Amino acid sequence: MAISGGSTLIYTGLAILMGVLPGIWLSKVPPTPGLKPLTQLEARGRDVYVSEGCFYCHTQQVRPLSGDKPFGRPSAPGDYAYQTTELLGSERNGPDLSNIGARQSSSIWQYIHLYQPRAVVPQSIMPAFPWLFRVVDKLPPDEKAVPLPPQFAPGRTVIPNADGKALVAYLQSLKQPALVPTKPGPAPLDRSSGPLGFDATKGAALFADNCASCHGAEGKGVPGTFPPLAGDPVVNAANPTAHIGAVLHGLSGNVINGQKYEAPMPAFADQLSDQQIADIIDHERSSWGNRGALISAADVVAARANEPLQKQATPPEQASPVAVPAQTFDAAEGSKLFADNCAACHGAEGKGVPGTFPPLAGDQVVNATDPAEHITTMLRGLSGKAINDQKYVVEMPPFADKLSDQQIADIINHERTSWGNHGTLVTPADITKLRAKK
Repeated sequence: MAISGGSTLIYTGLAILMGVLPGIWLSKVPPTPGLKPLTQLEARGRDVYVSEGCFYCHTQQVRPLSGDKPFGRPSAPGDYAYQTTELLGSERNGPDLSNIGARQSSSIWQYIHLYQPRAVVPQSIMPAFPWLFRVVDKLPPDEKAVPLPPQFAPGRTVIPNADGKALVAYLQSLKQPALVPTKPGPAPLDRSSGPLGFDATKGAALFADNCASCHGAEGKGVPGTFPPLAGDPVVNAANPTAHIGAVLHGLSGNVINGQKYEAPMPAFADQLSDQQIADIIDHERSSWGNRGALISAADVVAARANEPLQKQATPPEQASPVAVPAQTFDAAEGSKLFADNCAACHGAEGKGVPGTFPPLAGDQVVNATDPAEHITTMLRGLSGKAINDQKYVVEMPPFADKLSDQQIADIINHERTSWGNHGTLVTPADITKLRAKK
């Protein structure tokens, strides 16, 4: 009995040392800086994630191994501060989801993937989850239909139910904060082929990890949902500004070849280095029959800094064939800046709000050959002006102290080239000149 009792004490002590004490220590680990607690909807989605057995096939633990790099940075204890019990998982029949909210931020993609995985990943072995959706004859108010490819659509309108919305909200919350603040910059250029050469193998791998789930491994996209890159005019354009801007800042609601795509493309400015973005873009510009001029990491640096590409100090014999003329602008940046600063009043389609905020589509000032009044309005605001015999009482705020000359030029050029407008483009120098006039 004494021996048995001693053994019990030893085993109890080992249990405390190996299980209880580490648990107490881990419970006191502070959250990773920047990590956010789950909202009520996200917490419900976590319960759906568990009940549907998602953790049987997906992990949430990124290992410090080269094979795990596509999933995010190596996991840290603080990453799990707001999720107990941790859903680490032990199988990877599907990819790790620790950073899926950043890697695939499109809720539309997530809904399509849950309803029918083969619609976006043809080789997927994941089961479909149609019970997370409703099929209705008429779209209810305040609901958005899931834009399924025709071959996977049931013939009626598909919308997510409460569990489906919660699960997608949880998946979108899975984002790894940076452990150490980093400033984006170009990776060292060690290419033997010069600044316009690129590593085709790395470009293909980066595209597969970050882009293929929407645009397809062969660049064909998903009809009506995600645009094809094969033969795309932006991908093949001599001027790469719009292409670089789209990868850096993302896109939403764009019309491409007459087809409007609702699913937002995520921004990669904070996820990838300049060299990685250049490699992805060069992969897209040299694949599937595309013949776009290649770019360098320096071109991405310039676009990230919102500078014209032609200012890059590249030796003449190595000059990129994609130099930008003075009267062009970054269309993607202009669209993003307009959405952030102007669309709330003037509308995403420039239609305004009748009697309250004026439309920009077809506006005389926006289409005028002389852009001075357009620029001055952006710089100093406007109040109580009659436009097309309609007096607008709501004051437009000035942007002179909020936005740079380049940013104001990009917004104005977006307005002058959108919704059927055909105003002459402006340059940052035009803004600088009028800013100096009081």
